[in-house]
Amino acid sequence: MRRVASLAALALSAGGCAFGHPPIGPHGALDLTGVEAPTLAVPAPTRLRTRRVVVLGRFDSTAVQPIGGLYDEVDPGVSPLYRTYSFPDGALEIFEATSDALRASGLEVLKDYATHAEPALVEAPLRAKDPLLVTATLVALQHDQVRREADPRPRDEEIARVAAHVEVRDLSGAVRFAKDEVVVGRTPARPGADLLRLLGLALGDRLARDPAFQKAVEAEVAP
Repeated sequence: MRRVASLAALALSAGGCAFGHPPIGPHGALDLTGVEAPTLAVPAPTRLRTRRVVVLGRFDSTAVQPIGGLYDEVDPGVSPLYRTYSFPDGALEIFEATSDALRASGLEVLKDYATHAEPALVEAPLRAKDPLLVTATLVALQHDQVRREADPRPRDEEIARVAAHVEVRDLSGAVRFAKDEVVVGRTPARPGADLLRLLGLALGDRLARDPAFQKAVEAEVAP
C-alpha cells in the first residue's frame, strides 16, 4: 500500500499538479493582459463589385474551451478562472458577423449551414451559378476581461482574439486563396458589448479589404 501511495504521489508531481495554486490561465490561452489591442467597433465597409456568387460555409472550430477569464494586472491573487468565458456557439456567432461584413461590402453571400461549403455537395441549382466557396476554421478563440489600474478606480476591459484559417475554392476544389488571419481587439467592459460579433465583423472587413481575397472572389473596389 505504501508503494502504491508513493507511485501516486510521484505521478501527481510529474503531471505538474500543485494544490492551492490556481493555473495561470485556461489551457491553451495566451496572456492578453499586456496587449495593446485596438478598440473594436462596427467597421465602415469597403465597396466591392463582382459578378460571382460567394458561398460562405459555416465555420469549423478547433479552438480550446474555456476561452478566457478575469485577470488583474496589479493583483495576481485574482483567479484567472473567475468569471470564465466559454461560448459553445462562438464559431457560429463569428460566422454570422463575418457574413454580415462581406455582404455590407457588396458581395452576394449565401450562407451554407449544412455542408460547410463542400464542393462535392453543392446542389444543382446553385452549382449552375458557378459559385466560389469560402470556408474557415477557427484555430483559436479567446475572450478575457482585464482589470487595469487607472484613476480614480481600476478600469475593466474586454479583450478578445480570434485566429482563423480561411480558404477560397472553386467547384473543382482548387484553392484560390489560403491565409491565416488573426484579429485582436478590445472594448470597455459593459453589458451587451457583444465582442464576438465585433470580432466577426472585423474579420469579414479584413477579408474584403485584402487584395488577394478580392482577386480570389473576382471582385474589384467600386469607384
